Amino acid sequence: MIVGLFTGASSMVSQGDYQAVIARNLANVNTAGYKKNVAVFQSYISSPNDQGQTNTAKGAGSSLGTIATDFSQGMLEYTGNDLDISIKGDGFFTVQASDGSTLYTRKGQFMLSRDKKIVTPEGWSLLGNGGEIQLPQNAKSVTIKGNGGIVADGKEIGKIRIVKVSKLSTLESVGGCAYRLSDNAQPPEDSVDSEIANRYLEKSNVNAVDEMVNMIANMRGFQVGHKVTDSIDETLKKLIKLAT
Repeated sequence: MIVGLFTGASSMVSQGDYQAVIARNLANVNTAGYKKNVAVFQSYISSPNDQGQTNTAKGAGSSLGTIATDFSQGMLEYTGNDLDISIKGDGFFTVQASDGSTLYTRKGQFMLSRDKKIVTPEGWSLLGNGGEIQLPQNAKSVTIKGNGGIVADGKEIGKIRIVKVSKLSTLESVGGCAYRLSDNAQPPEDSVDSEIANRYLEKSNVNAVDEMVNMIANMRGFQVGHKVTDSIDETLKKLIKLAT
């Protein structure tokens, strides 16, 4: 009976954690370049020990094991802005954060800084094949070609660096739709055949309808766990009264 109580309680906890994942997805449904989170549950009773054997001493129930990321491409939306760009297919833009670290993102919403560098809204520099992309101080126009070439006042001054990560699970979110490689991960390879859509932004790959359905189903699961714990709690109270 205590196992049943633990099962219901652990279910409620995991459903509460999952609700936070769904809420985060819904909150970013209109965030350009956002990649939805996917909850991966694990069962306590089937958790293997260090020897690879099933360990039932942990009890029954489940928990939210890991939160994976769905890197599937979102729809492209025309904005008309010269510095809004999207990658068609696989690949990531490379940016340099304020601490000097290299990050990867699918959010192609860029702007010009005061010193004529192409940066993200956070102020992170977009990297080209030769490092930070620096426009001439007197540049009046900038165009980004389909192959990533950057043209300022009719003259090509560099090319955007796009990389492909062989194992997407090695990417860790740092916020702002940006990711970094985990320790001991293989360095990404420069992409030579990526195609860029200029004046388009990649929308979030979150489907609001699917997430609402997940939220309703999750709430039903929470209610089931609540009923289980309430039922066992009432039974335990009756047993205690009989024992006294």
